[in-house]
Amino acid sequence: MPEHIAHTDLPGIAFAPLRQFTLAEAQAHDLTVAQDDARGLAVQTYYGRITFMPLGEGCRAEIISERADFLQTLKDSIVGQIGEVFPEVAQGLRWSDAEVEEGSLPVNAKVMTLQSVEHMPCGFYRVTLAGDVSRFSNGAIHFRLALPPADLAVPVWPRLGPNGATVWPKGDEALHLPVYTARYVDPQAGKLVFDLLQHDGGRASEWATTTQMGSDVLVVGPGGGGCELAGPILGFSDDTAFPAIARVLEANPALTGHIRMYPRNEAAGSYPMPEHAGVKIEICPPQSGAQMAQDACAALAKSPEAYLWFAGERAQADHVRSANKAAGRTGKDAYVSAYWRREMAQA
Repeated sequence: MPEHIAHTDLPGIAFAPLRQFTLAEAQAHDLTVAQDDARGLAVQTYYGRITFMPLGEGCRAEIISERADFLQTLKDSIVGQIGEVFPEVAQGLRWSDAEVEEGSLPVNAKVMTLQSVEHMPCGFYRVTLAGDVSRFSNGAIHFRLALPPADLAVPVWPRLGPNGATVWPKGDEALHLPVYTARYVDPQAGKLVFDLLQHDGGRASEWATTTQMGSDVLVVGPGGGGCELAGPILGFSDDTAFPAIARVLEANPALTGHIRMYPRNEAAGSYPMPEHAGVKIEICPPQSGAQMAQDACAALAKSPEAYLWFAGERAQADHVRSANKAAGRTGKDAYVSAYWRREMAQA
């Protein structure tokens, strides 16, 4: 696959403090440091490689990715991080690749149409979108659904700014951006199917039940990791991640291990899971999700050689991630992700 490369100068930003900040970020997120010497610092991320190198009184950033949409994600990340400390520098960045067209829709965002919504007895809506799904694979299964305000007659989608970063609509035009897992993808038919957990009063649930079929919606991504892994697995999932567990089981027929599922109610415990000969699926009692992190840490202590898969509430995920590091394990030994925050009122 051909590489996509872009670079930009960072005038006035000294290399030494940028290096220290980047090393700290790499350690916090279990990223691989591929280079760290007088020529520069390179960090490998899920989306590609980021390199910072000294250049006169400033430095230069270079990004390399196998996919154009992942390259856009890296640009947004760099511009966002620099903008927090050096907003004027961030606004003045200009990338070397000539493919960027100011004002256009970012390459990692596609407009799709709502085709159908099915009410599932387990407390999910099965939503089918139609459009370009060529970028989806087992290596990238999560995406953001960009939902405009319900009272907005014409949605306003994000556009590329002059610095190559995504400019998101704000204020009354701001988009709601929940993350979902692609449950099924049909590239030939151009269909993306995902399961949306029902929340009374949630913006996504309201969108699914009130939006007219054929309406446009923006899909951003995919990204956030894949579903192919090697076991034995120790899995812990609340119902927000049940669709992701289903993808893991389908993508890994030779997988072995034990997965515990923590539904918030009895209906959610009946979410349809693929049959799998090598993985034991345990449905925990409803409302027992508060102890999921504790259960995961205890299981990891008994089976430190296993691959840990954990997805649920953010505070619990942070606790499990810390325990994984304290056990001397790295990000390659686990997938630990926050799918929601307890203080969030909408889904």
